[in-house]
Order: sequence, then structure tokens, then C-alpha cells
Amino acid sequence: MNRALLIALILTVACKSTPAPAELDAGADAVDAVAGTDAVAGTDAAADAAPDVTVTWAVTLLPPLATPTDLLAKSAVESCAVYQAERCSGGKKQACAVYDAGSQQFVAAPDAQVRRAFLYDRYRDLYNAPDGQVIDRNFTGAVPPGTPESVWGDPKNFSSYDGGDGGIWSGWGTVAAILRYANTGTVADKARMTQYVRNLLLHFEVSGIPGYLVRYHFLLMPAGAPRTPDHMQRWEDSYTPDYQDRAIVNPETVPDLPVAYVSGVTDTDGKVWKGKPMWHGNPSIDQYTGPMTALPMAYLLLDDPQLKARISTQLTCYLKRLQRIEIRNLQSNPQLVAGLTGYFQAGVFNPDPGDIDLTKVDTLVAYVHRQINTKNAATLDLTCPANIQLQPWRVIDAKADDFLAQLLDLVADLGAGNQERENGIDHLYVPNLRGGDAMHLMHLAALGYWMTGEAQYKTFLTDELIGNLHALDVLDTNGSFDLPRWCKSYYGDQITYGPWWAFIENLQPGNLRTRLEQAFHHELWLKMVAVAGNVDFNVMYAGALDPKNAPDRDKALQYALPQLAAFGGNGQDAQGQSLLDEPRRTYSLDPDYVLAHLPADNTMICPSAQDLQACTTGVNFLGIQLPPPGIDKVPCANVDWQCPLPDGTCAAGMTQLPVPPMLRKYSDYLWQRCPFCLGAWAGVEGQTQYAGSDFSVPYWNALRYGMLTAGKGQLLAWQDVGTCQ
Repeated sequence: MNRALLIALILTVACKSTPAPAELDAGADAVDAVAGTDAVAGTDAAADAAPDVTVTWAVTLLPPLATPTDLLAKSAVESCAVYQAERCSGGKKQACAVYDAGSQQFVAAPDAQVRRAFLYDRYRDLYNAPDGQVIDRNFTGAVPPGTPESVWGDPKNFSSYDGGDGGIWSGWGTVAAILRYANTGTVADKARMTQYVRNLLLHFEVSGIPGYLVRYHFLLMPAGAPRTPDHMQRWEDSYTPDYQDRAIVNPETVPDLPVAYVSGVTDTDGKVWKGKPMWHGNPSIDQYTGPMTALPMAYLLLDDPQLKARISTQLTCYLKRLQRIEIRNLQSNPQLVAGLTGYFQAGVFNPDPGDIDLTKVDTLVAYVHRQINTKNAATLDLTCPANIQLQPWRVIDAKADDFLAQLLDLVADLGAGNQERENGIDHLYVPNLRGGDAMHLMHLAALGYWMTGEAQYKTFLTDELIGNLHALDVLDTNGSFDLPRWCKSYYGDQITYGPWWAFIENLQPGNLRTRLEQAFHHELWLKMVAVAGNVDFNVMYAGALDPKNAPDRDKALQYALPQLAAFGGNGQDAQGQSLLDEPRRTYSLDPDYVLAHLPADNTMICPSAQDLQACTTGVNFLGIQLPPPGIDKVPCANVDWQCPLPDGTCAAGMTQLPVPPMLRKYSDYLWQRCPFCLGAWAGVEGQTQYAGSDFSVPYWNALRYGMLTAGKGQLLAWQDVGTCQ
């Protein structure tokens, strides 16, 4: 049986936590919603609170970003979107160049970080966003460091795109576009942001199912059809669709669908090849966190009311689409409680005094996203539900004689993966057990109320989540359970802190924002991320939180800003210097090289006995032995970067402190990967190119928070560089 699935189902503390905050303001604050203003109240169920004490939670919502001033509003200079683009306008040859709005001069030699920011946006727009899907680009062969853009950008060297995580990375690409617009306010950057929003919404709307996000959409082409970097494509002679691949119904009616999806792709001989418009489903929570972060940030920055209505529809329908499962009477089953306790003891579980005791939960409540496949498409309601679901779709009673059979059936539905099951589940939230899940559902509920003014979202947030399910108390356990670095997956941190940051930015000062900020500091920063060298998180932490709730703000920036300035392309020249202005790609990195270039205070370490026990000890659950998470092994060799293990095998060593970002393994988004790992091995050097949002997001965010001075007031505009016809 899959340990992770049972953990996710039962007490999936793949969550984290926070200590009880200081006394909260219990005054009744107003909720500022699009449709009106109401007071909201909920019950604070903290372990040390008297059961009859009611706290009124201040859920005063506001736009997360102020509408920026167009820095070119009174200028004759025209803004542009793609750095180094060229055009012919009125007989003048023009180039898209860096312009300083303060001095009203074009910048001949932009600051290195400013130049890199615009270059990375260029690379993403032109080479890693086919039809607006921010995804990985593959080449036909190796791309050595130093290869000019004219070569690697040539369509003849293009091979394919990897779209498996298109939902999340299109979301974070949109965040980067929003933050850039927030800094410049220009017409071109607003249009660019708006297009990114439209492209992101397309990830919902191609499914034809309100609230259902697809991982990516593509054209299934006939054999022999041309290969183009303009679109995500698959070919009938090399790709066999499964249940996760579904046809786009009535593609001509889908807003913003690429024209080629309907009219076809034209080859160099003028022949038109018609493909079948498709979408790929099976979305995870990870995928949804991209749109959940990006779309609310853009919401009030947009002028088009229909576009805003489309955002509201997709986010609220997603929340209402989630179906409720309850596993009841857990405390009546001693074996179950023992299994849960054993699971906690097998990891590193360090709750704070006064934290809610998660092993005392009697009814587990999950909200699940149903799998759509050929077994249920005819019976599953694919319209947008009218209400958030409070009545369970499925109840499993621990007192029942067939409890274990029902539980195993649910686990099988959770693990449907590449098989169809009528009740298959793509992902689930467990808000009364997992801190990250509690935050996600509170965030969605708050957004629903902000965008619609409907009371059901307010009630779900305050009465059900905060009151009945103790979501804030569960949030205060978000960092208490954390596996050692040897068996930890870091992407869980990234998909939690991004939406959490966005949620904080959507709240005006008040007791709910204070609680979320305190938990952000204690559960994420102190317990998890402060040791991880996460530039992206550090900027969010230092920028969004009230200084009194971020006492380590200066420390976070002292690390983040120098590392951000040195972050960029990971290919190295002959002298071992990183070519920072190049895109990020899959380049090998010798572990010995990393060790030799670590700062003097950073050394390699091997797993301790406690680490090994936490990573290699299984758990007995109801008589079933669940496998441990395990430690990645490498073939033993006489090299400095390996750690011999007691069983005679070897593991790669890790570092005591985080590796400087430019010495870490290539990644789609560096901040969601292991910061202590040594080295990287690429099958073909430079064959995959990433979107670079892991530089753009923290850069534009730091600039708009005022943490950077270089680049402030600078933007892209058309510069006359010659004549043309």
C-alpha cells in the first residue's frame, strides 16, 4: 500500500504548524466585499481558549496590489513589452530598450540585474510560453553554454515542450507579469499582464467544466504534420491519449483559444494541417496554487468586467466543485489511533505547547477534487455547483465492520493515478489535519466572498473552517512536522507559502491578518524556510508582513538580495563563471566543484542516526506495514561527496547550510527544490530550458517592495535606432 496516500488520507501531516499567537483583537471589524460590507464572526477553537469564548475575526479584504501610475503617462515615449524587439514605424527603425522615467533618458548600459530581468521576461515570452502556457522547452540536442540566442532560438533546433506542470508555472509566470506591471504601470506592461491572465484562464476554460484546471492543452496532429515552437503539439504516430487527455468540446466557442486550434497549422509549402484540440487533466493541488496566487492579484488591475467575471467564476466554481468526505469515530478505533501516533513518531514532530492535538481528531474532513474519466463522465455533474458542499458525498465510519475495506477503497480512489476509477480523486484537502490545506481553503473562501459578496463564502470561512474545523489552530501546526532533509520534498513548502503570501496581501490589518502573519513567521520562516536559503520566500516574508510580525526581516534580506543579484543562467564558461544573462538549462554540475566553491562556513554532512531512523522506519497501520520515505542511494565510489551508510550502501552528502543558488542543481523553479543537495547530472547538456520565473518573481517583487534601488522607475520603451522602409 502507498504510504503517502494513507498519510494524506489519515493524518497527512505533510502539513506544518504554528504556535498560538498573542491575544487577538476581538473587536468586530467590517468585511469589505465587492458587493457590500458585513461583519463576520467565528469561534476561535484554540486549545487554551474557553469553549464559550467567541472571537470576531476581522476579515477585511482589499486589492492585493494598488493600481500603479503609468510612468509614461505624460511622455511622448511609447512603451513596449519585449526587450530587444525591433520594429519599423513611420520610416524609423526602433528597438525596445530600457528607459528611465525619472531622467527621461534611455539607459545605454542598464544595471546588470535590471538587464537580466528584462532578458528573462523576453526569454519566457518568446521561447517558453507557446500559446501562453509557461512550460519547459526541449531542444533537438545539446546547447553548450555561450550558444547565442540566434542559434538556440532557431525553430530548427526546437524539439518539444514539457507541459506536465503548465498550470502552476503559467500561474507563476502570470505573477511575474503582474509584478512587473505593478512597477511600471505602462500601457504595454498592462496589455502583457492582461494577456497572461487570459492565457491562464484558458487552462480552465478549455476543459468546458467550470473550476476544472487542466495541466496543459495541446494539438494532437496527424503523422507527418509540421513541428512548430508556436504550439504545444503531440503526434498520432507517437502519442497515445489516455483518460487524462480529452477533446476540447466546441473549440470555436472557447474564449481566447489559439486560432490554429480551429483553423490548423500551415507548413512551409502552404499546406494546412488540422489537429485535434485536446487538454490534459489530472490536476494536483500544486497546479491550482499558480492561478490561486496570480488571478486575485490581477483582479482589480483589469479593466474588462467580463474578464474579471471569468476569474470569479473559475475560482469560486473550483471551491464549490470540491466534494466532502468524512471519516467518523476515529477515536473509537484503538488500532487506528495507534497507527496515527506511530506515524507522528516515525517523523520529526515538534508541536508547540498549546498546539491542537491532531491525534485527538474524531472526524476527519476532506474536500476532494473528483477525477473525470470515461467511467463517470456521463453521470458526474460537470456544471458549476450552486453551493459549497457541507453535506458529505462519502462517509466512512470507523465503528463499521467494513471500515477497513471502505478505507482501502478510498485509498485506491486517491491513488487512481494512471487508471480510471468511477470515484477516482485528483487531489484532496484535509483542513482539520493539514496546515497548508487549512490555509488554501480559507484563502479560496475569502476570495469567493471578496469577488461575489455571497454570504456562503463568509459563513464557510468563519463558521465551518475557522469554527467547526479549527482551521487556524491546524494552521498553527504547519511547521511542526518536517522530515529530515535526506527524505524531504521541498515543493510542498513552495506551493504553501506562495498562496499564503497572496492571502496575507489580500487582507487589511486586523486580527485574521495578524494570525496569518504570525503563523507565516513561526511555522514557515522559523521552522522550515529560514534554513533553506529561499530567496523567493525571503522577499515575500520581508515585504508582506508587518515588521512586528517579521522580526527577522533584515536577516532574510541580507541573505536574499545578494543571492538574487548573483542568480541567473547556470551554464559556465571555460573559467567556471556562470553566464548569468543566459536562460536556465539542464547543465551538469560536479559535486566536487560544488564542495570546492562552498563558502568557508559551509561543510558537507552525512545523515545522523536520527535522520536515518526518521527516513527509513516504516509504520504499522491497522496491521499493514507502510514503507518509509527512504533515502536516495548512489553507487558507492571513493569520492569525498558520498556518505557510507550502516547497511553498506551510500548516499550523496548534503551541506550543513544551504548551497548558494548558483551552485544548486538546475530546476524548473529553484526555490521548490533541495537547497542542500550536491551536484547535478544532465543526460544531454542544456537540452531543456526553463522559464526563469524563479528569478523574475523575486526580482519584480523586491523592486515593488522598495528593497532594490537599481531599476526603480525604469521600463521598456521604443527607441529610435535608425531608418527603415
